[in-house]
Amino acid sequence: MALQIDPEGLSGSGRALEGVATRFTEALAAFRAELESFGRPWGSDDIGSLIGAAHDEVSAFAFDCFDSALQEIAAAGTDLTGMATRYAQVEAAITKGFDGLQQGLGG
Repeated sequence: MALQIDPEGLSGSGRALEGVATRFTEALAAFRAELESFGRPWGSDDIGSLIGAAHDEVSAFAFDCFDSALQEIAAAGTDLTGMATRYAQVEAAITKGFDGLQQGLGG
């Protein structure tokens, strides 16, 4: 079984994930702003206060989850881009080594 690595493909995938993270950040900021623009439509009476407290807790938890997902997506993109760079460097070093061997053998 042969293992083939495409550094350009890895790098492209890493950049694509970084782009997803950027667009996700923008969409999340727009969503948060729109949500906040509604104010507190449930009022401030007893029931409204309970709804508001529940809303605050649920939305805080949801945004924490979104932020964690965003960080993981961005990290995966960075990791793939770095992996592609390392594979390209290793490939270049191996090629250089074989070229040196070939020249040393008179080829």
